[in-house]
Amino acid sequence: MSPYLYESKSRFLDTEYGIRRFGDDFMIGDSQVSVDRDGNIHIKEVEFPATKGVWELLTCRKVDKKLVTSNDVKQYKTILEMTSAHLEGYEPDANIRTSKGLKFRDVISKLFSGTRQSGAEATLRREWVSY
Repeated sequence: MSPYLYESKSRFLDTEYGIRRFGDDFMIGDSQVSVDRDGNIHIKEVEFPATKGVWELLTCRKVDKKLVTSNDVKQYKTILEMTSAHLEGYEPDANIRTSKGLKFRDVISKLFSGTRQSGAEATLRREWVSY
């Protein structure tokens, strides 16, 4: 299990676009998440290798850019698309769920800049990571 899931300061955890606890399970979007003893993440029978960058993207509200590679960002986007974690109500055909948070501004809005968004946050477009 990853130490990221045991973060004691929950105000730093992202349960909006990342992993959240649901009863005894961990979820992201509409899907259950499991973690093997090596910290690899399993979602819908797909394994994502454990890297600090992927864990940072899956769990933190404020992502440490120094830990994240472009491959980590690609994996995170794949996870979001698989689970609809970035969409309203976790529904595949819904609009992107916008937020005033740093993660939305710095990551989510960049990954899905050509898709349907609502709210003023849709206009935010800042350079972050090249994908």
